Amino acid sequence: MSTSFWKDPRAGTKTIIDGVRENKNAYIMAAWAAMGGMYFGWDSGLIGGILSEKAFEVAFGLDKVESTALAALKGNIVSVLQAGCFFGAASSLYLPDHMGRRNSLLFATCIFFIGSIIQSTTLLNGQSQQRGLDQLYVGRAIGGFGVGLASSVIPTYISECAPREIRGRLTGMYQLMNVTGVMLSFWTNYGLQTNAKSELDHWTWRAAFIIQMAPGAVMTVGMLTQPESPRYLVQRGRIEEAAHSLGRLRGRPADDPAVRGVLSEIIADFEGRAHLNLWQQCKASFKDATTFYRVFISIILMFFQQWTGTNAINIYSPQIFASLGITGTSSGLFATGIYGVVKVFCTSLALMFALEQAGRKMSLIGGGLIQAISMYYIGIYQAVHTSGTVVPASYAAITFVYVFVLGYSFGWGSVPWAVMAECAPNHLRSLAMALGLMTNWLFNFVISKITPTLLATIGFGTFLLFGSFSIVMVLWTIFFLPETKGIALEHIHEVFEEPIVKRSLADMRPSRARARRAEVLQGTAETDAYGQMEDGSVGDSQKAKVEQIENRI
Repeated sequence: MSTSFWKDPRAGTKTIIDGVRENKNAYIMAAWAAMGGMYFGWDSGLIGGILSEKAFEVAFGLDKVESTALAALKGNIVSVLQAGCFFGAASSLYLPDHMGRRNSLLFATCIFFIGSIIQSTTLLNGQSQQRGLDQLYVGRAIGGFGVGLASSVIPTYISECAPREIRGRLTGMYQLMNVTGVMLSFWTNYGLQTNAKSELDHWTWRAAFIIQMAPGAVMTVGMLTQPESPRYLVQRGRIEEAAHSLGRLRGRPADDPAVRGVLSEIIADFEGRAHLNLWQQCKASFKDATTFYRVFISIILMFFQQWTGTNAINIYSPQIFASLGITGTSSGLFATGIYGVVKVFCTSLALMFALEQAGRKMSLIGGGLIQAISMYYIGIYQAVHTSGTVVPASYAAITFVYVFVLGYSFGWGSVPWAVMAECAPNHLRSLAMALGLMTNWLFNFVISKITPTLLATIGFGTFLLFGSFSIVMVLWTIFFLPETKGIALEHIHEVFEEPIVKRSLADMRPSRARARRAEVLQGTAETDAYGQMEDGSVGDSQKAKVEQIENRI
């Protein structure tokens, strides 16, 4: 393979490996924080397999429920976690700006542990099936609160700590950990199912609930060693701590001129806007149309991400594979496990290359088109082939499930997490992220609740619906989303200063996109992501900023 394939597009002759070595502290920070993404990924992959187990159905009396009521009941079990996630995301309107990003993430992990313990101890004390079901609901709602809070804090924390040249890659690590959790839970289900003493062994589902706490334990240990977000510290007026945090993340002394230069830009951006309470943030978001749209983008992105249908496949993949001709619990779980492996592999490739090479916009467009084609084929196949027997077209339909993963991973899986954190104004990022994640969990809840009913009633129409939404996503991206790749958070506002449709269409042409991005970076073009020139010196404009910041600290 040519070495140019591994080149980082923003790092001259440096390779991606060189960039990892140079920014190792930032990568370590992102890896620890992003492990919180496993919480939901693990559950979404876990619960679908659990619901298909005979032992679980018998334990909770689901084997005695008629099919329509059973679909609704399973939808309730799945979606109550998303309901908790919604309120957890809503809490991020307040907690991250008062507890801090890092402490909020640790608090979310504690809540997730409590929920997992409640779920795993259900029916241990001889309670009735209905009481056991109620306890399961409570545990999943509490665990969901922790998941929702973590899902809002993690992208915010990483984007505020990461150098701009790798910000998209690091923020996208949240999605990588999410799909890694999905994959691990798929194989956990498969391993527990195939090694169970009998098909009625209750430890097949109970152990799965216990094991999901492992990622949280690992993340807690790692996050205790990580610094607070420098932008949060500046917002709270803790300037010297912010300098030490920046230095730690960049592997430089806190008094390094390059660190002080970056810090000066952050302070300038917060000038007169620090310490905004929730009501002040809400009012500030309506300051003008540009500010409102930058906040509203997070809502649009998260709405569309859920209507790709990815979580419907994650949660109900055993049933979906069964509808495509793969029968038997073990066979369905094995096919689902392969689906998880493909998802992790594709997401890893997307983070390494697509986000920082193809850019945010083209990744979303390409991924959306692949999603649409895949969903349309699966839907049309099921509409035409209704007998349930396996034919050559069945293998193509199964293949398109994996092709869907490819498109989703390169586009709407990883990119929205980076874009929503980038587009939001610094002083309104907590508000924007909270609104985006509340939207995410609201429609995650809706889709988790309605998917079994849709599959049972309209069948193939479910996939045609998701495919049509993918087409709408592509059109929105073309006309209403400008490119933000490689632009410092403090300068992204300049991208939105010209008419949004004009700017978005101009960014469809790579040469124009590069030229316009260069215009935005004009004020900081002499420096790299650390405020330092290629020869290691500090530019004149940065020297002036350093002098200003030294006088304030």
